[in-house]
Amino acid sequence: MSSTYETLRSCLVDEFDVVPARVAPDATLASLDLDSLALVELSLLVEERIGVTVADITPDRTLGELAAHADATLAAEGVS
Repeated sequence: MSSTYETLRSCLVDEFDVVPARVAPDATLASLDLDSLALVELSLLVEERIGVTVADITPDRTLGELAAHADATLAAEGVS
């Protein structure tokens, strides 16, 4: 997986106390028991740590989708 995915994984485990075994690319944010406040906090962490603004983090998005979106945004901005 990409470094973006690993950063997301780290955020979930370290900041939201998600059990590492539950974090997988096909896991939805809802399946990780993230409520609406946690989703806002996650979006802020993504912006801070990855440099991508993700305004549409929803409970049904998977971690893989979120990482792919962030990677695509970085690529479009010419950041590697």
